[in-house]
Amino acid sequence: MNLFVVEIEPREKSIKKVEFNKESLGLKDMYSSLECDMVERVSLNSEVDLWIDEEGGINGASDKIGFFNIGEYQFVGKGLICGIDVEEGESVPFIEDEADFIVNELKPKITF
Repeated sequence: MNLFVVEIEPREKSIKKVEFNKESLGLKDMYSSLECDMVERVSLNSEVDLWIDEEGGINGASDKIGFFNIGEYQFVGKGLICGIDVEEGESVPFIEDEADFIVNELKPKITF
């Protein structure tokens, strides 16, 4: 089964599903995908998290790495959306239909 995360890339002004064929996401995966050394989790709801560059907003990097808004909230750098395995406390990828649903739901709510 193919698994996916949803990536928000402000430099490209895009939100898209990205194939991720591991059962869970660790910190190294987040660092690599978000191109940073520190990440922060933002809970979007009880089943979905947004991971972002924790330092992007305070180190003056927004001009270089871009930013995006979801409603009234602004985030600097790439965003990575994944599911939550509540029992294990881990971030997990989505099946394709779930990733498509998230992309379609968020696309009209994101501004760059």
